[in-house]
Amino acid sequence: MRELNAILDAWRAAPLPGGVLATVVHVEGSAYRRPGARMWIGSDGHCVGTISGGCLEGEVARKASWWTAGARPVLRVYDTSSDDDAVWEFGLGCNGVISVLLERSAAPATAALLTYLDACQRERRATVVATVVRAAEHSCFHTGDHFFDVFPAELAGPCAETLKLGRSRLLCLPDAELFLEHIAPPQRLVVFGAGHDVVPVVNAASLLGWEITVADVRSGYTKAQRFPGAARVVTLPPNGSIAGLDIGPDTAVVMMTHNFPLDEKLLPQILPLDPPYLGLLGPWQRTERLYRQLGLRPEGVNLHAPVGLDLGGDAPESIALAIVAEIQSVFCGRTGAPLRWRRRAIHDPAEKLGATLDALPAFTAEFAGCEIHG
Repeated sequence: MRELNAILDAWRAAPLPGGVLATVVHVEGSAYRRPGARMWIGSDGHCVGTISGGCLEGEVARKASWWTAGARPVLRVYDTSSDDDAVWEFGLGCNGVISVLLERSAAPATAALLTYLDACQRERRATVVATVVRAAEHSCFHTGDHFFDVFPAELAGPCAETLKLGRSRLLCLPDAELFLEHIAPPQRLVVFGAGHDVVPVVNAASLLGWEITVADVRSGYTKAQRFPGAARVVTLPPNGSIAGLDIGPDTAVVMMTHNFPLDEKLLPQILPLDPPYLGLLGPWQRTERLYRQLGLRPEGVNLHAPVGLDLGGDAPESIALAIVAEIQSVFCGRTGAPLRWRRRAIHDPAEKLGATLDALPAFTAEFAGCEIHG
C-alpha cells in the first residue's frame, strides 16, 4: 500500500490537474507487476510508482500525456513475450502481455476514483473497485468506467465476493471485461518494546508501507524521532495496560521488550484479541516459561516463537529482516521457502469469472488505436 499512498500524496500535491494515472488492469503470462500496480505521471514528468520492472515506465511516462490528450481513457497493450527486435529495443523482457489503462486525473471519473481511494486509505477500509477494461459498442459499460460503493446489478454479487475473498479477479461478461480490484488498508504492526533492535524492524516495515505502532513503558525510549517510520509511538502506563492500541484481526504483534515481568503483564491482554500473528523474541524456552508461569497454553494461537524466519545472521538488521519477512509470508499465505523450490508460477494467475477470454487479439480488438508492441 505504500505505492498507492505515495500516488495519492502526489495527486493531492499536484499544482496542475494535468497528471495521468497508469494502472495495470490485465496480465497474460509473466510480468514483474500484477494487475492493480499503478504509476502517477505528473504534468512535469515526475513519476511515482511502477507498472513493470523498469521496461515500460519510460515509454509510458514520455507518451501518456499525448495518448490521453482527448481526455478519454486509453488502454495500451504491451506484448513483452515476443522475440521481435522491437521488444528488445524497448527493453521489454518480462515474457508477458501487459494491459495498462491511462487516465487523466482531471477527468471527473478519475478524480472521483482517487478521492474515493484516498478516503478508504484514511479510514482503513477495505474496498473493491470495478474498472472496465473492455466494452463492446452495444455495451452499457465504457472503457475506463469505475464503480465503487454502489454497483450495477451485474457486478454487485461478484464485487461482494471479491471483497470477502480479499483478492482481485477478472470478471468476463458477454460484452465487457472488468477488473475487480481488491484494495486493502495498510498492514498493521504493533511492536512492544522500543529498544535499539526495534529501530531496524520499524525501518524495514515502513519500507513496505505498513502502519506501525511502537509501545513501551520506558518513556526515555518512546521518542517519536527514534522511529520516523512509525505512525504512533506510545508510552504505556506502569501497569502495562494496552488499552487504546487497537489490535484487531488485521494486526501483527511482535513482543521485543527484553523484559520478562512486562511480558507477563502484556501477554494476557494480547491473547484475547487473537491477532493473526503473534511473535515473541527470544528462545522457545523463554516463551514456554512465560506461558507456564501465566498458567496458559500456547495451543490455539497464531504464535511464532522464536519470532522470524531462519535466515541466519545475528545483527539487529538481520533479525529485523527475518521478522518482517515472516510477517509478510504469513499474511500472504506463503511458506517463506526459496522460490526455486516452487514448481507453480510465482504469482498465482488472476481468477476469471464468467466467460473466459478466447484470445488476446479478441481482447484488444475492441480498442481502436491501441498498439501491441512486439
